[in-house]
Amino acid sequence: MKRRIKVRDIANDCMVDSVTVRRWIKDGKLNAIKLPGGHYRVSSVDFREFLDKWDIPVNGTVLESKSKKRRIV
Repeated sequence: MKRRIKVRDIANDCMVDSVTVRRWIKDGKLNAIKLPGGHYRVSSVDFREFLDKWDIPVNGTVLESKSKKRRIV
């Protein structure tokens, strides 16, 4: 099952501001869905593909396995 990730969590992991993540979404670099309230969510699969494509290092645990508590990225 795909997990949906909040913009602020992506920003924290990529060590950027939330505005930057929203710009990636609006520029079409990062796939996201827009909720009725205007917030965005990104699937874990799309986030992983984005990181691989743009070779972006992460400093967080958004993609960490909950069962084993280890880095997946």
